Amino acid sequence: MRIASKVIDAELDVGDIQKIGEQVLRVTPGQREEIVASFYEDDRSLQILKLQRYFKLSGMPFKSHFAFTGSEIDTLLEFVANLRRIPLTSAQRINLTDEQLRKLILSHDQARRLVLDNEALFAQMAQNEVTGRDVVALGYRRRQLHRFSQLLDDQEFFQSEEQRLGLSGEALWQDFFEGNKWIFGYGLTSVFLSALDERKLERVVRGADISGRGKRADAVLRTRGLISSLCFVEIKRHDTELLIDRSYRSDIWRPSDELSGGVSQAQGTMYAALRRIGERLPIVKEDGSPTDEVLYGISPKSFLIIGRLSEFLVNSRTHEGKFRSFELYRRNLSAPEIITFDELYYRAKLILETDAPAP
Repeated sequence: MRIASKVIDAELDVGDIQKIGEQVLRVTPGQREEIVASFYEDDRSLQILKLQRYFKLSGMPFKSHFAFTGSEIDTLLEFVANLRRIPLTSAQRINLTDEQLRKLILSHDQARRLVLDNEALFAQMAQNEVTGRDVVALGYRRRQLHRFSQLLDDQEFFQSEEQRLGLSGEALWQDFFEGNKWIFGYGLTSVFLSALDERKLERVVRGADISGRGKRADAVLRTRGLISSLCFVEIKRHDTELLIDRSYRSDIWRPSDELSGGVSQAQGTMYAALRRIGERLPIVKEDGSPTDEVLYGISPKSFLIIGRLSEFLVNSRTHEGKFRSFELYRRNLSAPEIITFDELYYRAKLILETDAPAP
């Protein structure tokens, strides 16, 4: 048996009272006695809760009873509610003040705020739980996809996020993808991708540990399968122009300096990596001890995330000459594969809609 108690200072000053309602709480097995909770209100709107034991057949009350008035009722109800929330597993005696209980037990709004402030952590926890928790991770990803849309389409929001986080341009996108690696895993290819060693997306390519000073790769990923291969991602800005606005020849447009420069950067990153690590990269732990995992760099995939296709819309209609020039340019590149931010967004959006549980 475990006993919980609460001391309540009595409020005894009451006027003329009127019964509002009552509830039988217990009837003894032999139907001889019953305990009744009665609710009263006096002529000053003071509420009274009375617990009384009665002889069931005669209706005569026992001499003793308990009455709670005003704030005592709230204190009693809070005490009873706390008994259902606090696990009394210890055999030792504990003494908790009302303030300690309020801090210990989160309200609905407090719990909601806790989840919103730590979405990434709760999503990661949910992914490691049973299938029923998958809906939590799905909800988090939907909110992040909405933020992705805001960063793409709302310039004021993008600028406010730059100020709030103290980041600008590519760094802001880098920070966003850092907390949403699943977008790469879903969006870039039909082969799932995962962040290398579950560490930061941004890696510097040098030596066998692809770390240190050298060519910067915004995201070094690996394909996820029985055999893992390296994959490099360069991240630019969503508002970077893809083509030079002035045509090179009639109906021919050249890639912008940022686009061609991003392509060269991605190619240089891959070249530096393959030159240093070769085709085979054993994965080691932080302390240098070996693991059973090996990554292969045999003609690794690479991606350049840059710009958006809306650049080719004029009055909601496609500028076919510009779009054709861009498509021909990127489709005739063996590496990197060029993907615009809006294409990445809609690929991830499609996967989320596919993953959504049936109603």
